[in-house]
Amino acid sequence: MLRLFNTLGRRLEEFVPYYEDTVRMYVCGPTVYDEVHIGHGRTFVAFDAMTRYLRRKGYNVIRIQNITDIDDKIINKAKETGVTWEEVSELYSKSYLEMMTDLKVRIDLHPKVSTHIKEIIEFIEKLIEKGHAYLSNGSVYFDVNSYPKYGELSNTRMEAWGQEEEAVKEKRNPYDFALWKANKPGEPFWESPWGKGRPGWHIECSTMSTRYLGSKIDIHGGGMDLVFPHHENERAQTESLTGGTWVKYWLHVAFLTIRKEKMSKSKGNIVPLKEALGKYGPSVLRYWFLSSQYRTSVEYSEENLEQSSRALQRLKDSISILRKIIQEGPKYYAKDEDIRTQKQVVSLVSKFNESMDNDFDTANALSAIHELASVTFSKLQYSEDPLGALIALDGFRQFNEVFGVMDEEFSAETERIEKILDSVVEIRNILRKRQMYDLSDQIRDILLKNGVKLLDSKEGSTWRFQ
Repeated sequence: MLRLFNTLGRRLEEFVPYYEDTVRMYVCGPTVYDEVHIGHGRTFVAFDAMTRYLRRKGYNVIRIQNITDIDDKIINKAKETGVTWEEVSELYSKSYLEMMTDLKVRIDLHPKVSTHIKEIIEFIEKLIEKGHAYLSNGSVYFDVNSYPKYGELSNTRMEAWGQEEEAVKEKRNPYDFALWKANKPGEPFWESPWGKGRPGWHIECSTMSTRYLGSKIDIHGGGMDLVFPHHENERAQTESLTGGTWVKYWLHVAFLTIRKEKMSKSKGNIVPLKEALGKYGPSVLRYWFLSSQYRTSVEYSEENLEQSSRALQRLKDSISILRKIIQEGPKYYAKDEDIRTQKQVVSLVSKFNESMDNDFDTANALSAIHELASVTFSKLQYSEDPLGALIALDGFRQFNEVFGVMDEEFSAETERIEKILDSVVEIRNILRKRQMYDLSDQIRDILLKNGVKLLDSKEGSTWRFQ
């Protein structure tokens, strides 16, 4: 049973999506005014691992991650560099997308704000019609007092809500926030029923998420810094429009720190993701990002990255040992000690999945995989038990399907795969002759899960890809 820690309510809850087999996920993407840093990378990889695990459990996951390509920061960057805002957003959007590919982060759709202005205007118009928003000096503001549940998500009291940059005199309340900003000289604008202007930050995600995922989302997430005000405001305006619960599970990734401080551009202590990718490579970065559970802060240091590199290499060495055992084939009947080791291996693979079921606890899941590596080095390589090696290798494969750090080890040539499968079938034929049907059935189930179907006959078993 998968359980998730819901920021709304701050408790672990059983995961039951709105629709039985489909998970609708929306993750807030970057504002493309500069290069993304490794703190962003940690968040995007964390949600990628969640997506991968959900798909392993049989869910059809639809993941949307937006790109904010029009914003105050982009406008300011354009003024500083003497180029257009379109050039700024295009440059950094391209860089961001390239890094997501390098990091092996899979996202189904990257909608941009600038291509959804019509939908944003329609969303705002409906909020005005329902009495949740009002026009003031060419801008449109959301009336926070019209949404009684405001503050529940972030557990924030009214006196701490703060104020936006817009002049307070334009608002009914200091804590109301802008849905549409009236045009200022020298800034980009679009025509609207309220005059020239552009969208506020919060309205974009509400509009694009409902545009592509509907009025019910299973998972909405981002970094911890987005809980307030961004996600609080998103929830208020969206539920005011739809009239019901919008997001079922709110998930937030903890900060990445450097010298115990949150990494941020305002502090000037960032490490660009592009630089880290060039130095350490995507697999080591993914391993390090996922070595801590997503709600736990991660401290950046070169020492931690080097340690991650060594730990990952140990896992790769384990796979080499297992493959050698399997390729050499069965040499003897399994001893009692081998069967005990096999049970230990099965238990560790179960521990990996149980950890992932506990709010995507990648830290404990990784611990189980390193225990599996220890068993490989201390027991399997000396017993040369091909069945134990097969079960262990499948555990590493399950691990990699989620972590995505050893793709090269699982992309062998067809000929090599066929030799391994022939050896596995030979092992299973021996087990069936000895009437060890429980173990032979386990092999059949493992292979079937990985796309290989066994065909049994009186003469023995053969295999084929599904």
